[in-house]
Amino acid sequence: MTTESSPAFHPALPEPPEREARPEWADLPPEVLSEIEKITGKILNAEIAWGGYSPSACFRATAADGGKYFIKGSHPGQTAHGAKALQQEINAYKTLKFLQELAPRFHGSVSVGDEDDWRLGIWDMVDGKTALPWTVAKTQAVVELLWQLHSSVIRSDVADLPDGRESNHVSDFFLGERLWKRFEREDDSNRQQHFAALFEDADAARHWLETHLPELVRLQSRMRAMTGPEGVVHFDLRSDNILFNPESRAVIVDWTDTCWGQVLLDVVLFAQCVAAESGIPPQSIIKYYEEVSGHQYPREDVLSVVATVTGYFADNAWRAVPQELPRLRWVQSICLQAGLSWLAAEGVIPLPGTLGRK
Repeated sequence: MTTESSPAFHPALPEPPEREARPEWADLPPEVLSEIEKITGKILNAEIAWGGYSPSACFRATAADGGKYFIKGSHPGQTAHGAKALQQEINAYKTLKFLQELAPRFHGSVSVGDEDDWRLGIWDMVDGKTALPWTVAKTQAVVELLWQLHSSVIRSDVADLPDGRESNHVSDFFLGERLWKRFEREDDSNRQQHFAALFEDADAARHWLETHLPELVRLQSRMRAMTGPEGVVHFDLRSDNILFNPESRAVIVDWTDTCWGQVLLDVVLFAQCVAAESGIPPQSIIKYYEEVSGHQYPREDVLSVVATVTGYFADNAWRAVPQELPRLRWVQSICLQAGLSWLAAEGVIPLPGTLGRK
């Protein structure tokens, strides 16, 4: 990774023009605004903050004293999942005191009613730029920050942090369950057909799946026995969760899925998402992380994680597009393509064809 910029790149599928249905600042009930201003002081102006693929409430707000805040959370238009996600992130900030060095400062939270009502967290707003377009210099900055995260603490220092093997949302990754394995079931041919329909030549993709599924399942199944370095894992390192401050320092946001587990998952997921959004080879990101961390990962371990992460996207990209999440299947599809291309480049499997889903 010696060049400073990435090649010109176009995702396999065009990004949908629609955006998520997010509430306006004017939609906040007076009692919620009052609670927010107890923390921030009088808010002079606020606007929707775009970025990410969820329908959560997200605002950029400026207070009378000049303070700038990022305010996000769940609202009555969401399910209870949004409130749970916010609480998990708040718990991460309370558990991981060192986050003040890696992430925006957390000021507090407000809520009204039950879990289906307004629940918002308040952070410092990062004045800076988004991660896109990716450059080699940006990926290196994130890798260095990741190593700082992964090497910051030992398990006993963060005993309250969930273990990835026991967290319902992410345990399939750490234990090598479901994902590609779901396509093996004889009574689940619909899943196979839906996956094949993602590609321009569905028949060829179906044959590809039948031929190469055993190898993908084998690689995924190795996850249970892998014994690589462990640490605090962010587990959602897409470009929309990474910012760069005016000093070009990387800042990681959205700690909803944070857990304890094998750090290679974090690095592979980051590298795969970068590959989906740029022309930067994911293998070069793994290599740079190995240089920074001083630990070299066995090739088979890296491929197992790539296959596992790709299995997640394979089992989600084919699903119907949720009305409130118009870009979700798109980003899952381009990440699926990036993972399949990575495995093909390593000679594990050939590509199943060209994605054709609009």
